[in-house]
Amino acid sequence: MIDPKAASEDALQHLRLLAERLREIEREIAAGAAQRDSIDYFAAELRRVQIQVFGPRPKGRHGDAAKARILSYLLERVGQDVSGEELAEVGAISEWARRIRELRVQEGYEIRRVGPSVYRLESARPDQRRAELWRRANVIRRQKGSAFDRVAALLDSSVREVVTREQLDYVGRARESIRRVRELRDEHGWPIDSYVDDPTLSSGEYRLISNDPDDRRDPLQRLYPEELRQKVFERDNYTCQICGRDRQKAEAAGDSRFYLEVHHRVAVADELAGLPKSERNDTDNLITLCHRDHLEKTAELQRAKRSSRKGRAKDSR
Repeated sequence: MIDPKAASEDALQHLRLLAERLREIEREIAAGAAQRDSIDYFAAELRRVQIQVFGPRPKGRHGDAAKARILSYLLERVGQDVSGEELAEVGAISEWARRIRELRVQEGYEIRRVGPSVYRLESARPDQRRAELWRRANVIRRQKGSAFDRVAALLDSSVREVVTREQLDYVGRARESIRRVRELRDEHGWPIDSYVDDPTLSSGEYRLISNDPDDRRDPLQRLYPEELRQKVFERDNYTCQICGRDRQKAEAAGDSRFYLEVHHRVAVADELAGLPKSERNDTDNLITLCHRDHLEKTAELQRAKRSSRKGRAKDSR
């Protein structure tokens, strides 16, 4: 049986030797002669002292306890880069990356990945809206029904909020959530913006502009490939070519339902589906309009077409 007093004395002696070694490492670093292996060896020896004093690491040290330790460590280093190796040591857990994800996704902390296994906590205050979105997602994930239904429910409950692919995959319980988003947008007309429509969004971020049926997209917008729409929007600086507004100006004016659509200068809406792709996708004949002005412009063209038909009918009598 090991004498606790003797073990303690041995640990203290070991610490004194390590203190001397630490000073040597300090001098080596100052001289530019330090080797990583020597620091790794020092850390292993320090771990040995820890075991001497406290015994082996207890099993089951994970979950919320590890997450709390990792968060505490990050909060002491807001704005600083922290490596995965540090977090593994602090949390005393191999699944530290999972805890980082929980802090970011579930609790709303803005933790950026700035390199391979390197992270940075940008703010000590969590984003409460992000945390609330997670709570909603957690409830929706448990609901019965299809992945389509759950993805739709998350977007519908998060109007004008940014929702990530990660969150959509979570509620859909699969990695095909983007297909469901496209179905909602192209087949059901939901006005869902992505980075194609709004340059402030990143790839994998989506925003449902409105869940009012009156704000549904023009069904013919599905005829335009995303890369074509993006090309037209970029050329027109994401600005409606009639009212001159972009999203920022629209929101400043109190219009939260603003979103962009592609419009043909020549062909009226009911002719588009029959046009050859080469004509339909000719960017010289395409402009950017907001949804409201697109509706008005389409109605104007339809009125002109009806008037022309009436004129021809009258002349033929």
